[in-house]
Amino acid sequence: MNTPPTTTLRINRRRLTQSLVAGLLTACASLPAMPADFPTKPVTLVVPFAAGGGLDVTARIIAERLKDELGQPVVILNRPGAGSSVGARVVASSPADGHTLFFTSGSAFAFANQLVPNLELKLQDFAPVAAVASNPAVIVASGNFQAKTLGELATFANPASINFCSTGSGGLNHLQLEMFRSVVKGKTGKPYDVTHVPYNGLAPALTGIRDGSVQACMLPYTALVKNLNGKDLRVLAVQSKARLPWLPDVPTTGQQGYPEMDGNDSFINVAAPKGTPEAVIAKLETALQKTMQDATVRKKLDDLEVQSLFMGSRDTQKWLEDEVRKFSTIIRDAGLSTK
Repeated sequence: MNTPPTTTLRINRRRLTQSLVAGLLTACASLPAMPADFPTKPVTLVVPFAAGGGLDVTARIIAERLKDELGQPVVILNRPGAGSSVGARVVASSPADGHTLFFTSGSAFAFANQLVPNLELKLQDFAPVAAVASNPAVIVASGNFQAKTLGELATFANPASINFCSTGSGGLNHLQLEMFRSVVKGKTGKPYDVTHVPYNGLAPALTGIRDGSVQACMLPYTALVKNLNGKDLRVLAVQSKARLPWLPDVPTTGQQGYPEMDGNDSFINVAAPKGTPEAVIAKLETALQKTMQDATVRKKLDDLEVQSLFMGSRDTQKWLEDEVRKFSTIIRDAGLSTK
């Protein structure tokens, strides 16, 4: 017996509806659960440098306001060492639930696997959340060191006698030193064989330059640096495309004949472990955006001479990818890669 056309149509519609519902259920099952109750406990910001430095102070200012947006305490955990890779490992090995976040200046954690033996971490092990501030890099010298300009530092008669510090072996400032070595060698035709002295963060590096242990440093700029300018240390150059408003008399590296060093600003950024649900990332991103729009937070950071900003997850991811490409070349050319 033939089935009436109208009955066949109803059957086909029912089958199509069942198929669509089944497909939607399958798709929904594969999506991360909506974290309506996130966060359910205190959120930890892991800072990969010692307490008391510029990044640590910045993290504490932001954490104080971020707790109001998240409705949970936000605590700071300092884990310095190995160019930020110690702190990076803590975060990467934490549960991907948004309660443990990496708060770091620059991109060193993204390429640390090329520098640290047996470290397999890479950018893909993290989920960038946002960038919240910019921290320009500066080149400084001890106040009693003979070199008074960047040119004099670069052409110093006996560079081997210079202890040149950074905020950590394999960190961003270390790689900026390696970039400077390459640039100076290209201009003079001679190796720039200064001795690299790594410290675990800005505060101990400043102690080293105060007590004469080092003669020059690659450092992130903070108010701590400016407060010492002209006394314990002298800021020779800013690694930015434009002079800093807080150091109007200090020329950029490009203005002194080293344009290759321009643009070494580093973003202070926040990242979660890979696999963190997109909804959690979105909630954190929104909370950080509101935090960085807070007038009190901006005023406190401005008093520290930290340039506050906000850059979302996607833009932060792109910036990190660009940084990995740039510094991978420097790592390879300097012979630093452990791979």
